[in-house]
Amino acid sequence: MNKSFTHNSGYAHWKKKAMLIILAGTLVTLLSGIICLNFGAVSIRPGEIISLLLNSNNYDKTKSLIIWQLRAPRIILGILTGAALSMVGGVFQGILRNPLADPYILGVSAGAALGACIGIAFQYITGYAFASYLPLFAFLGAMLSLYLVYRSSKISFSANSTGLLLSGVAITFLFSALITVLLAFSRRELHSMVFWLMGDLSAANWQKINIITLPVIFGSILLYFSSLDLNALALGEEEALHLGVNTGKLRIRIFLIGSIIIATIVSFTGLIGFVGLIIPHIARLLVGPDHRIMLPIASFLGGIFLIFCDVLARILVSPTEIPIGAITAIVGVPIFIYLLRRNRQ
Repeated sequence: MNKSFTHNSGYAHWKKKAMLIILAGTLVTLLSGIICLNFGAVSIRPGEIISLLLNSNNYDKTKSLIIWQLRAPRIILGILTGAALSMVGGVFQGILRNPLADPYILGVSAGAALGACIGIAFQYITGYAFASYLPLFAFLGAMLSLYLVYRSSKISFSANSTGLLLSGVAITFLFSALITVLLAFSRRELHSMVFWLMGDLSAANWQKINIITLPVIFGSILLYFSSLDLNALALGEEEALHLGVNTGKLRIRIFLIGSIIIATIVSFTGLIGFVGLIIPHIARLLVGPDHRIMLPIASFLGGIFLIFCDVLARILVSPTEIPIGAITAIVGVPIFIYLLRRNRQ
């Protein structure tokens, strides 16, 4: 890329701002996670939680189990999921130059949903416990969707994104129709399918976190390295090409990395909508369009937003749990409208 663009684009001293955002975001996320540990069916005082976190061996074993095996994994999974959805949503909006783009735009979500629903149906038809294999079904479905999208679009390094988007929409409609057929023939498994389709963090555990963490963090870092190219693309396709950005390869790289991240996430959490669409907009309204600053802000905001939505999903009609996807939409839409009105004024 042109060095003059590297020096002149975006905010001045952006590295210092990015480091400050990372430090402050980490601290606020940690504090938010500790606050969320207070909420659950069993009441644990804040002082007890701090003691459990600092020294779990010399404290109440039951409460230690609740904190470390139930609440902490759920909060960490929520942070990773929210951060990943927001990061991928932000880069997809940048690469497509479309404010309505979200992480599920390439049909990955529909493929994962179909795979999970097939796994749930098999579980009830055969009588075998497929619950532990649902993430595998969902991931295979997501990869099948991504493969079909790329094959049908016949994308190349020089192609634009129109064919890819149209293929993603077509595959999404096809898989959504197949899911509807499964739901129509389902009886006992209907509730499990619907709950998975609306998102769920209740099955979080340390094993799932170990599987998710590496692709989410490594993939997010790779996406962040494309921030400057996304800034150039925001000036227009021709301007980006003049600045030395290979827009075709950039799209391929971002779409592949982002889709793999989303496929990994939705395989364990189900479909949690709205986060990847709205949080990048909020981050852009707060700090501006520079992707080097906006993407880290969006990741932290996404993680924090999702864990507080998960708390609401658990406590609003306790002991019944509301699907978290419904909460993200109910809570997020008014916030988004308020920020838009404030920015316009």
